[in-house]
Amino acid sequence: MLPRQPYRGPVRKLVLAFDVGTTYSAISYCILDPGEVPKIEPVTRYPAQEHSGGNSKIPSILYYDSNGTARAIGAEARQEHIIERAEEDGWIKLEWFVLWKLHLRARNLAANHITDDDIPPLPRGKNAVEVLGDFMQYLFRCARSYIEETHPSGSNLWRSLENRIEFVLTHPNGWEGPQQKQIRLAAVLGGLIPSTEDGMARVHLLTEGEASLHYCVANILASDAFSASQGVVVIDAGGGTLDLSAYSMNLSPTLIEEVAAAECRLQGSVFVTRRAHDLLQEKLSGSRFGTPDIVQQMTDIFDGTTKLRFRNPEDPSYIKFGTVRDKDPQRDIRNGQLKLSGHDVAKLFEPSISSIIEAFEIQRKAAGTPITFVFFVGGFAASDWIFAKLQAYFQSLSISFSRPDNHCNKAVADGAVSYFIDHLVSSRVARFTYGTECSVPFNPFDMEHRARQKDGTRVSEQQEFSETFAIRRYNQAACNQVDVGIMSYRGLLPKPDWMDTERNTSKIAEKLTLKRSAEGTTYYAMEVKVILLFGLTELKAVIGWEDGVSHIGFLGCTISYLLGHRFPSQENVGGDCKIPSIICYDPDGTVCAVGAEATQEYIEEKIEDDGWVKLEWWKLHLRPRTMASSHVTDQDIPALPQNKTAVQVLADFMHYLYQCARKYIEESHSNGADMLRSVEHTIEFVLSHPNGWEGPQQTQIRNAAIMAGLVPDTPEGRTRIHLVTEGEASLHYCLGSGLAADGFQGDQGVIIVDAGGGTIDVSAYHMTTLPSFEEIAPAECRLQGSIFVSRRAKAMLRGTLLGFEDMISHMATIFDSTTKQRFSNEDDPAYIKFGTIRDKDPNFNIRSGQLKLMGSDVAALFEPSAGAIIDAIEEQRHAAARTISTVFLVGGFAASDWLFTKLQNHLRPLGLDFCRPDSHTAKAVADGAVAFFLDHRVSARVAKFTYGTRCATQFDRNDPQHKLRASMAVPRPSGRTVLPNAFSAILTKGTAVSETKEFSKSFITEVVDRSACNMITTEVICYRGDSPSPRWTDLEPGMFSTLCNVHADTSKVARTISPRRGYAGLQFYRQEFSIILMFGLTELQAQLCWKEDVSASRDLAPRCDIDARAMFRGLNEGKERTPLTYDTNARILDRSPAAVVFDQVVEAA
Repeated sequence: MLPRQPYRGPVRKLVLAFDVGTTYSAISYCILDPGEVPKIEPVTRYPAQEHSGGNSKIPSILYYDSNGTARAIGAEARQEHIIERAEEDGWIKLEWFVLWKLHLRARNLAANHITDDDIPPLPRGKNAVEVLGDFMQYLFRCARSYIEETHPSGSNLWRSLENRIEFVLTHPNGWEGPQQKQIRLAAVLGGLIPSTEDGMARVHLLTEGEASLHYCVANILASDAFSASQGVVVIDAGGGTLDLSAYSMNLSPTLIEEVAAAECRLQGSVFVTRRAHDLLQEKLSGSRFGTPDIVQQMTDIFDGTTKLRFRNPEDPSYIKFGTVRDKDPQRDIRNGQLKLSGHDVAKLFEPSISSIIEAFEIQRKAAGTPITFVFFVGGFAASDWIFAKLQAYFQSLSISFSRPDNHCNKAVADGAVSYFIDHLVSSRVARFTYGTECSVPFNPFDMEHRARQKDGTRVSEQQEFSETFAIRRYNQAACNQVDVGIMSYRGLLPKPDWMDTERNTSKIAEKLTLKRSAEGTTYYAMEVKVILLFGLTELKAVIGWEDGVSHIGFLGCTISYLLGHRFPSQENVGGDCKIPSIICYDPDGTVCAVGAEATQEYIEEKIEDDGWVKLEWWKLHLRPRTMASSHVTDQDIPALPQNKTAVQVLADFMHYLYQCARKYIEESHSNGADMLRSVEHTIEFVLSHPNGWEGPQQTQIRNAAIMAGLVPDTPEGRTRIHLVTEGEASLHYCLGSGLAADGFQGDQGVIIVDAGGGTIDVSAYHMTTLPSFEEIAPAECRLQGSIFVSRRAKAMLRGTLLGFEDMISHMATIFDSTTKQRFSNEDDPAYIKFGTIRDKDPNFNIRSGQLKLMGSDVAALFEPSAGAIIDAIEEQRHAAARTISTVFLVGGFAASDWLFTKLQNHLRPLGLDFCRPDSHTAKAVADGAVAFFLDHRVSARVAKFTYGTRCATQFDRNDPQHKLRASMAVPRPSGRTVLPNAFSAILTKGTAVSETKEFSKSFITEVVDRSACNMITTEVICYRGDSPSPRWTDLEPGMFSTLCNVHADTSKVARTISPRRGYAGLQFYRQEFSIILMFGLTELQAQLCWKEDVSASRDLAPRCDIDARAMFRGLNEGKERTPLTYDTNARILDRSPAAVVFDQVVEAA
């Protein structure tokens, strides 16, 4: 990765990059603070966007009404109520199938498969530049909204930046001067900049190929891999175009030069979908499913899912378009799914793959440097099939090929910001021959009279190309303005494009003298020099002249143009950083499909035909039974397969994640396989869990990691597993992202709300001294995550849609994946699009395959979750040792605009700053878990409960409580009398505990048989009630639960214990020990320590047992005992009043 230097500018500035794609568009940004290292952030939340993984792109869709007014843009244009309104009011939809962006394409691009006739016309009164302007204006609003919501005091931040914004706008490699001019004009029409010289100077244009290069260098490539010059080709495979760029690269020191003319082909992913449309028309012709509207519906589904999931031509592909009632065996339609031959689907990709290979070969031959690395980015790069095909091709050439990105198609937007900051490319290659048409004196011996440059010339950014020309005019006024036509020659193209360079030269014209020709005519002559700079990302030109004395002038020219974030089977084009926690087993308990692969269409056939079991929400089987969860029981959670425990399922899922991580690293890094082999035996695993999970659950996670093969079952292997709560991981993410830095100022506290699928985890922290933080309130955990919204939705559907029982599950699944994500306003209806356009039932508000729901009914499904979050926040505000000033919302559920608005309306009146400080909402925990391992920011944590041990205490006849329990008194060998069922607290709830602080209590055992001293065993229990000082375990038995058992082999010590004489001369043995607990870490650590006789004089030497172990009870089997920690550091214990442990009874002092 490229080391970036602190920003050296004098004032704070904002860089916004827009990547307007044919199918999807993206925004990235960077706030440049003087003296700070710049950090690039993507915009990942857009209005009505539904993908919880953090989609970094939105669809390039617009709706216009009949007056040419934009009514809906981006993901908002896909909302069902917008589509319904559009049909009723005659709105015009522009999207990739309409290819509105291609109205802007350079006409010289090779595109014999597409003509103007293939592109439907734009709305009346609208040209392509105005459409682009409307779309840019929308992106600008989205960027502003995102920054205001994401950063603390975001509105104030935006106001400080809005007049100092630099825009970097990208375009395909094949776009040239005329298209660049249109982009600038669209930026003005969109209100990004004013139409002034200063405004235009804030717009920077860049090819998508060069932007992708900057992304690769800034984020992925290691400098040691490029210590010598290497040839690199970057393939940006997008929706409309395939852009290839070739560079000579050396990163130590940094020197990057373009070595071949950039290539651009109109064969992006939309053309695969266009070919699929033709295939579907032919396949379904003559059937009831062959109507244009259903074919179009299938085409849309193919584009959104089937195309992205396709991996193997030997396997069939499916288009899930209808309900379980839609069948046509002759057309391979079953249960609402159309089955396609894998080979037929593979053919749809072939022209695009061939175009990439052809363009690469042209660049390889033109480059003066051997190509050793090829990097594959862009939305189309998410296709596993196209990646596999290209990988096989490049491996045959011994060329390293990889997808070096974590969100496939955010490379251009992020790279555009990097271009502005880093500016890595020092020279570029001219794509064509450039020059000007002129007249020269006739020379019969010279057949060529025009100066020109050759195409393929490498041009540095500062290098000038100039030619001197004489201009003859027949009157002096005609010399006031100089127009010189600049032409690009493209070989066989019949109509090369023109560019005019203009400049006012009236002051020079005043000094001209009249001349006479040989024929006797009079004229004025002026000698000018046209100077072109091709080495920048845009053509620059100046005109120079000599004024007849000694001064040479140069004037800049006005140029005007004649305008003519990957998992198998994952489908989200924005680069979804999460996969569904789904796993399928066959009847024998063998894993058959996991993650996104378990959501593929053929799985339903396997479940029906082969008896597979599909598990969702299985993680809830691991939940602590002590958590408040009256709304969920074991019966509500799908049952586990026969002979499978929840720990085994977790192990299977971990194993799959590990394999995905290995494959991703191998594909994404150059020489990834070699790199992985070098570290595979030293991998550190950081595993996160909800705030409410405790020792037993942590033990299960460790066992699952061993079963999954992540680490061996050895002390060394176990030390490579690190556990962290999701709340603390989220804190580290907020700190590491830089987005939340302003929220940790002063002496006040912050609350992190991690709203996930199953749990809501709420944690409060305070910054002591940078970079150290302390927890200031017990962490909260509520079982009210987003899946419970979906559960309530399914129950609502089951209670209202009588007669549709066979489709309830299907509708609930769609609600979970789309309706729930899009819902933002209870005043607007919500829709579940479950069938074909022919599915109608007015009695149930079903129209065109869509079920219409009242917005207020949907809001009611969210209310319990929102209420749980508010309750947890208020609990923490009340318990926190500091005043809370800021609340951060992260997690997959945080993507819900309705939830965000609901919480905002509650918190803002309380004077709390509230924001979503994340770039990919649902990846905060995973990224933060890594940051926890690297940075380890939290130095103290707060005890969630009161911890101690169940014991007996010496009877005190003066204590009223003891008098009430006198009948329970028990005599001991020493002659003392004790009462059972006492509780001895070691650590009380709410105590702030540093990582190194120990809490201990001393105990003694009295036994008659010396052999009973061979083993010390006791339990650590926690009290979950409200009493500040609980004394007796039998008063609130339901509030006490065993956390762990602690035991030690003390047989060596037992042999040294001297006998004592007790009541009536009874001989007994007494052993003293202490329980030591460390709560300041993310996992409980426990020890047993004791004192041992070491001499005949009965001196006591302190000693700590190095084999002492803490063991947690398993949730499913009470007999399960697993070591928690090992500690080999001896401690000298302070003597304190001792409690007693005797005959399995613990007595409190």
